Amino acid sequence: MEKVEAIRKLISVGRAKDILDFAEGESSYISERSLGAPQEQELRRLWVLAVHHLRFVSEFGVSSSREYKGGKYLTAFPEAFDQWLQAGAPGISNEDFNAFLKDHPL
Repeated sequence: MEKVEAIRKLISVGRAKDILDFAEGESSYISERSLGAPQEQELRRLWVLAVHHLRFVSEFGVSSSREYKGGKYLTAFPEAFDQWLQAGAPGISNEDFNAFLKDHPL
């Protein structure tokens, strides 16, 4: 299964935290091949918004787009997340992600 398709599937089945762990460098499957935040400015912007989106979805799920917590309104960024996916989910290597999927299949 292609990386972007697998990420979409993981999100749809409530496993956004798995992707967030990759994006934040917390996954035990991260190697030097997963570079984290891209150097190119626009891809870095999308990566940052994707991380915020994943944090939101990990806590509140995909059905919500705005929540009030701790005196703040928190917002999902589905458009930026989709753009990050369309760019190929830069920052997460295919090899690292495939190793994760091998041990934690959909």
